[in-house]
Amino acid sequence: MHTFERHITSLRSQALAVLAANQARAVDPLLSQADRQIATFDAEEAQAMVDILDSVKPNLGPKEARKIAARIRALLGEARECQPVRVGCL
Repeated sequence: MHTFERHITSLRSQALAVLAANQARAVDPLLSQADRQIATFDAEEAQAMVDILDSVKPNLGPKEARKIAARIRALLGEARECQPVRVGCL
């Protein structure tokens, strides 16, 4: 497996973990309504990230691949920094 494909696989796994954690938080009756709404938004964001990763073609050029991977990492990182309550490590 090429380095880029390993990165995409790793990012997809991380996005799926964030998606699952936020889906669980979104329906947690012990959380406030605001926290559940944030979790719902975060789950939608993670699902969008998974969709992007699923559409990435493995035959991209190295420069384009690095740009895509860096942007996805930045989006996942920004989401983590905005929300202090996150499950898992990105």
